Amino acid sequence: MEIPYTVTARKDTGLFNSKIGIWLFLASEVMLFGGLFSGYVFLRIYADYPWPERALPVLPGLINTFVLIGSSVTVVFAWASLKMRQWGRFQFFMGITLLCAVAFMVLKGIEYNAKWGHQAVRLDDFTIVEGHLHKATLDENGDMHVIHKGGAGAHGDAGDKGDAHGGDASKGDDGKEKFYANVVVVETEQVKFTLTRAYQPYVDDLLEQVAKRGGKLVLAADFAGRTDPDDETEVWFKQGDELTPAMLKKAKSLYLKARAHNGEVRTAALKASWKDAKKQDENQGKDGWEYAEKVQQDFDKRLAGDAAAQLVDVPASMTFTAEPNFPLIFKRSLIREGEGVSKLKDDTEIVGKVASSPLGLAVDAIDLRFVAQRAIEQGKDPETVIDGLWIMQKPEYQALWEMHRAKVTALEKELLEDYGVDEFGNAKRVPTETERYRIDWQDMVAFHEAGEQGLAADDPKIEELRPGALAGFAGPSHKNEEMAEAFISLDIPNEKVAFESKFTPKWNNYYAIYFTLTGLHGLHVIGGAIVLAYYMFFSKGLYLRNPEWLANRVEIGGLFWHFVDLVWIFLFPILYLM
Repeated sequence: MEIPYTVTARKDTGLFNSKIGIWLFLASEVMLFGGLFSGYVFLRIYADYPWPERALPVLPGLINTFVLIGSSVTVVFAWASLKMRQWGRFQFFMGITLLCAVAFMVLKGIEYNAKWGHQAVRLDDFTIVEGHLHKATLDENGDMHVIHKGGAGAHGDAGDKGDAHGGDASKGDDGKEKFYANVVVVETEQVKFTLTRAYQPYVDDLLEQVAKRGGKLVLAADFAGRTDPDDETEVWFKQGDELTPAMLKKAKSLYLKARAHNGEVRTAALKASWKDAKKQDENQGKDGWEYAEKVQQDFDKRLAGDAAAQLVDVPASMTFTAEPNFPLIFKRSLIREGEGVSKLKDDTEIVGKVASSPLGLAVDAIDLRFVAQRAIEQGKDPETVIDGLWIMQKPEYQALWEMHRAKVTALEKELLEDYGVDEFGNAKRVPTETERYRIDWQDMVAFHEAGEQGLAADDPKIEELRPGALAGFAGPSHKNEEMAEAFISLDIPNEKVAFESKFTPKWNNYYAIYFTLTGLHGLHVIGGAIVLAYYMFFSKGLYLRNPEWLANRVEIGGLFWHFVDLVWIFLFPILYLM
């Protein structure tokens, strides 16, 4: 049976089947993105921390806006070419549409890459510093040293490979191991694995580090026990045996076998205790909870008596001694430091002293809005609190802050002159919290250049020294030597780091929803481009048989493409301009 209205439209509505289908689909898409946009608005309105404002480079987003608008035009031209039965023109305009889709995703990839390489750190006094990681190395004594100038990867060049514990590790020309300076170094004495939780990739990476250090991990005591009550205690691994993945795997299987057996023994003893308790006359007609205490007492006696002989014992953990003691490097996100004992996410215990592990980076922004917000909540003067911050005890950052203060003072004066005061004598316009308490990378470059030229802190020419949009196309460039000179190196002591992350969803709600919205939109771009490419490369046969049917398909694809464009027109101002 032929389905009607697949090619020709209904006379009463002017619609064919697929057009009705695409409108229903787009209605569901509107609800999806509408919910996400609403979530963003509520997260921003009720945020309990300073919300990032104009945190994304505008130029890539602006170019992408025009790219998508242009592609919406060319997809219409491609449809019109089919209606006029001009296959060559159709391919030309559809090809431009696909090139626009590729350009959009390339620019989005550049933007994502910049975010994934940008480091943010919140200190214990709520100062937030941003920048790019330096690399570090270990000396002969196992102490960590941050490389500030010179050396491979001094500004955190991407591309090095490394293990999951120590981060991106590599070796420089001098043969020394180099890694990004956002790690924790532990002078390891012992390592204790919890058999049921030991994560194999962690074990493999740890063994790789041990091999690099030229040491070994040996069993601290015999690993012995029994998995059958009729057997004698067996020594499976002897003290001094060297750690291997196979050893942990076998130890885990033995422990799980023993635990399963003991579970069966305990279950049988508990069932017997309940059965005996229910037979007692005094318990007839009572609810279970009324004599549960006696059941527990009987159960305890059974486990202390005959049932105890049926229990077997296999250690739940294995402890290894480092020979000799050596430093191990762990990503901060994987380890929880402790006094003498630190723990990995899989509960592996690293026994040893946490060495000096400064987080080293070239700072390209300082955000003090959180500090000011908390100071105001506590009834304190934000300026006084800021002057007492740890970072402000360093002369170079104090000088940077003084330059910024002069800029804010000049801005206040300018706003007062332009907008005047209200009826109560208060200025109608004042600098925003972002303008008052955030020093961005353009400010740092301008202040550095002003210092080179000997300009005063309040000189209006400083504003002209701020880099333009092209200079920071995807954000601050640490590979541009002239620009990188403005980014002051900073070593943050381990105890000062409260939280650190790349500019990923982990950092805050803004980036979580930014990646969700733009990532979902990017998938729509890719999906739409695949469909349009199919029409361009594999539909010549359909065009020769029934060109109107292909035109209808392209029209449906074009409607979806217009929707993708419309979503971006909402995304761009909300995420990039506000």
